[in-house]
Amino acid sequence: MALKRKSASNTAPAAKKPKFDFFAPRPAQSAAAPSDSSFSFNTKGDKCTRLTTWNVNGIMSVDEKILRKYMEAEDPSVLILTETKYSKGKPDLMCFKRLFKHQFWGVDPKQGCVIWDRYTFEIQATGAQNRVPGWEETSGRYVELEFEDLSIVGTYVPNSGENCKTMDLKKRWNEALRTHLRTLLETKPVIWAGDFNCIMSKKDIDSTAEAFWNKMSGLTEEERIGMCDILYPPNSEEPVLVDVWRHLHPEDEEHTHFSSKFGGWRLDSFMLSKDLLEKVDSCVIRHELRDKKLSDHWPVTLDVAVGLLGSR
Repeated sequence: MALKRKSASNTAPAAKKPKFDFFAPRPAQSAAAPSDSSFSFNTKGDKCTRLTTWNVNGIMSVDEKILRKYMEAEDPSVLILTETKYSKGKPDLMCFKRLFKHQFWGVDPKQGCVIWDRYTFEIQATGAQNRVPGWEETSGRYVELEFEDLSIVGTYVPNSGENCKTMDLKKRWNEALRTHLRTLLETKPVIWAGDFNCIMSKKDIDSTAEAFWNKMSGLTEEERIGMCDILYPPNSEEPVLVDVWRHLHPEDEEHTHFSSKFGGWRLDSFMLSKDLLEKVDSCVIRHELRDKKLSDHWPVTLDVAVGLLGSR
């Protein structure tokens, strides 16, 4: 018996659905941002340098028009970005090109840390480091600029993972970072900035997040102990690095990150050597960006009187 021939079809086979890439930048938000995208911030103090740290949650997903207006209003001399999720060279963002002369990326940019700097060669930075010595497991989370009188460190601290499954990895990171920061502090003051992925106090979370206290990554006692080991020398109640926002706002309850499920968290800040605290003019969280659909984090800005950074 003859077999019936299948009829030919001109229809092309359906294309396979592309595999989801977690580290690929998110597409720009389709939701309309508020029509008023202007910003007005505090004036920088005399002889102060402005530094800003911000978890952008995908640098290429940010609305560049709003970003440009924000950056022009903020006008930082040094910008530390975390969770960049960018792995193909340097992003082609004109607002950054116009404001900053130089950029220093971690070894693996998709892991997320970069320092943008206006005046590196004018202020003669003495060196740059893009990895934590002794840390090889997850590159790209660390960038360091060394100057004659201080060091600036930017980090995107590893998350301990769902059900804290990567807690051992985070412990190894903490140990390597603690050792290196101690070495830096032996010779000069340090400004350490970024997303620390650790909550030290219930004052740093809202009522929604309190339900997860000691139950999820970033909120565990083990992580708080690890952070304390970095901030405090052994057998000492005096820290060598101080959370400057909390130092200036001892009772305030503000946040730098929000999700509808897990609530508000203060994850991003600046840690300063104690001898720099008297030079601080202000440290503020830019809540003005919360409804701008740029990121699920908001920038934190520090004004500090360290003239060697070429503040203008």
